Amino acid sequence: MLSHLDETLRHQVAATFCEVGPSDHRFFDRLWFCAYHPEGDVALITGMGCYTNMNVLDGFAAVSHRGRQHNLRLSRCLRPRIDDLAVGPLRVEVLEPLRALRLVLDGDAPGGTAFDLHWEGALPPTEEAHHLDVLDGRRVSDYRRFDQVGAVRGTLRVEGETFDAAGWFGARDHSWGVRRGVGGFEPFTGSLPPEAAGYLFLWLAFTTDEVGGQLQLHEDGEGRRRMLDGALTRLDRPGEPVRVVDVAHELDFVPGTRAYRHARLRIDTEDGGSHVLEAEPLVTAWAYLGTGYDGGFDDGRGLGAFRGDLVVEHDVYDVSHPEDVGLPDGRVVRPVHREQPVRLTFDGRPGLGHLPVINVGRIRRYGLGEG
Repeated sequence: MLSHLDETLRHQVAATFCEVGPSDHRFFDRLWFCAYHPEGDVALITGMGCYTNMNVLDGFAAVSHRGRQHNLRLSRCLRPRIDDLAVGPLRVEVLEPLRALRLVLDGDAPGGTAFDLHWEGALPPTEEAHHLDVLDGRRVSDYRRFDQVGAVRGTLRVEGETFDAAGWFGARDHSWGVRRGVGGFEPFTGSLPPEAAGYLFLWLAFTTDEVGGQLQLHEDGEGRRRMLDGALTRLDRPGEPVRVVDVAHELDFVPGTRAYRHARLRIDTEDGGSHVLEAEPLVTAWAYLGTGYDGGFDDGRGLGAFRGDLVVEHDVYDVSHPEDVGLPDGRVVRPVHREQPVRLTFDGRPGLGHLPVINVGRIRRYGLGEG
């Protein structure tokens, strides 16, 4: 099957662009965005993913407003509309590659949430290191991602209230390849991944009036580092990123929870610089269960599962508590995957950012999971 991309000279395998090289059913290509009001009055995460070997395009939008998380999950058959970055009322338009995009949720979406936002990069995108994990001879993760911080303008409506976005903080990423937990099911080959015993994962994107950047740190439950990657860039020198070479963290958790209330990072860079970033939540964290991650669709199969021509799901979570999430059926759960908008200072200068701290199992340093 031909698409408009087949008119380019960018083919990577002996196939049309409606196919991918790897046969792994989990192969994905996904866009992710966040945007939020500088005072935390409203916040949005939205995204769209293509699962070529599952013949699926799915998407989501989750708006946090006054302690409530308004979720929209969407899924459709990918073919024959393989050129359309749209699923149901949600669409993404690439206005200028690697710099400017338009994010639209039409006003007739279930729940009445709608937006029309222009997302523009404040800095060029930064490529992350190659993510590769092998377990029992199988590539359980093998993907690439780039990240970008930016600014957002436009309008967003939720619960009958319309917000005018002007210079809101924005971050985005674009990832593709193979990773765990998508495509409807995860193969099991006899061993649990090392992080099953405990892991701590920090992912940061931020800007101030002078500096922006992104980093990620992955440690096991004993504090042994498994991955560090990132770069900082001055806004007046956008073509000169400086790599991050070390990060030390001090996290203060809300008592009795795994949700943090303050984070202090010391960030060392390859040019000999040492910087201090301090952050605290701007609003309570999004529960990613509502977006379709972690088996969040009503059928429990998560992102990338084939569901037919078009499925649209809408619900509202109570996220007024730092960790407890109230579901529409009355259950209260504590999802692991939470995404956290923050206000911060970087070397004393104020800014905004996105800093999820995902932790599972025993984290010895902070006394988590020890009884």
